[in-house]
Amino acid sequence: MSDTPIEVLRVHKIHDHPKADRLQIVKVLGTQFIATIGDFEVGDLVIYFPPDMLIPEDVAEDLGVKAYLKHAVYPGDTKKSQCRIGAIRLRGIPSYGFGIKAWPRDNVGDNLTDKYGGVKYQPPVKSPQGDQAPDIDAFHKYTDIQHYWKNTNVFEEGEHVRITEKLHGANCRLGYVKVDGESEFVCGSHNTRRKSGMYWTPLDRQMMEMLKYITFRTTPARADVIVFGELYGNGVQNMDYGTVGVSGFAVFDISVDGAYLDWVDVCSYCDSFGIETVPLIYKGPFKPELIDQFISGPTLAAMPSTIKCKFLGREGVVIVSLKERYDDVLGRVILKAVSPEYLGREQV
Repeated sequence: MSDTPIEVLRVHKIHDHPKADRLQIVKVLGTQFIATIGDFEVGDLVIYFPPDMLIPEDVAEDLGVKAYLKHAVYPGDTKKSQCRIGAIRLRGIPSYGFGIKAWPRDNVGDNLTDKYGGVKYQPPVKSPQGDQAPDIDAFHKYTDIQHYWKNTNVFEEGEHVRITEKLHGANCRLGYVKVDGESEFVCGSHNTRRKSGMYWTPLDRQMMEMLKYITFRTTPARADVIVFGELYGNGVQNMDYGTVGVSGFAVFDISVDGAYLDWVDVCSYCDSFGIETVPLIYKGPFKPELIDQFISGPTLAAMPSTIKCKFLGREGVVIVSLKERYDDVLGRVILKAVSPEYLGREQV
């Protein structure tokens, strides 16, 4: 899970909206929201409410933002209400979430998530997930990916990266790992190993052959291998990518004995066994402007004419160093950026 709290930030830049005389673009960290001119000045402290956060409907009413929120079910409620913070484009400029004036006692970095009843929004998975199985140390979870807007200085300009499309589905892991000394196939979601259910559907003959091939060609042999990918389809989430049921799976990483492979090796293995990888949008030197360039646009996972849901765009992008590296604070160098069109869509 990424760390996106409701927190106190400092306004570091303000720009006039190029197409609206009464609006201004307020910059906090590596993101922005749009406000009425005069509401904020550079240096002000702001309580920032990020997208895809849920707040109780009565809190939204008190803050005067209920009319701008999307419908979702807040934990403990039985029906949908206007509680999900999203993103929109106002006269062509993206506005991610919203901000309010901080109180005199507030300090930069204060986490006010609990104070405002904030809860991270989790899209419901449609298909049965299967019975839970005991955890296995070798079957480790995937990296917790943080947001680019909170970590804009992690990638050095000119560093070679890959930018792939972030698909809208369910994080799935497929392993061939040692259990009581013997290698076995195991499957699960991001957090939970499963005995059965939809997370086992990508474990077909090609996938089993690839897992075994990687396991026995390593030195020393019989390494623990885990394939990480996105399970997608109209039986998983609201975006169907032209599929029926739980019928799509795209690989985005492979780990061998806990170490993630470079992208060139991931692609080489998957190509050899005819296994899909997530759509590659860009590979080359990093520049900050690439995020705005690629964050939105049509999905590359399907032809628009085959898609049945209303939203035809990208959920966003994932940025990773082409050569695996680690940061002292962030850990593994991998970040995500989410499209304002995706954040502003209505749930169907």
